[in-house]
Amino acid sequence: MKILIIITCTAILLLGDVLKIGDTLKPLSLPDQFDTIHTINTNDYEVFLVSFSKDTSSKVNDFLEKKGNDFLEKNKVVYISNIHSMPSFVISLFALPKMRDYKYKLMLMYEENTIFPQSDETLSVIKFKNNKVNSIEFISKEESIETIFN
Repeated sequence: MKILIIITCTAILLLGDVLKIGDTLKPLSLPDQFDTIHTINTNDYEVFLVSFSKDTSSKVNDFLEKKGNDFLEKNKVVYISNIHSMPSFVISLFALPKMRDYKYKLMLMYEENTIFPQSDETLSVIKFKNNKVNSIEFISKEESIETIFN
């Protein structure tokens, strides 16, 4: 069953185009750090934080640890970490056990990103308004993460 879900997620990711201003995002299903599948859509979330590297993930994790447990939900934010380049043994032995200690929900992308805009070593911030991409930002410093929510 888990393999079928991952194949479905992969197909959804591979069939998409990289989002740009004015685009809509079709709902997609991603697992969280506990392997629970969630349908992600712009009706429930207005801000997508997407991390593609260990450094940006660490910065986001440090930021979120300082916030309340309901920060993401209260601000209609979904946090997605693309871990496709991480070896599977590292994921299962080290990364997932650490991620399961987080006090917030973390969505995981196990396949190469083909949907979300990305720039080297930055956090992608995609904001939606009326179910359409309203803005795309690339945040390189932890201090800048706070400005997203002001």
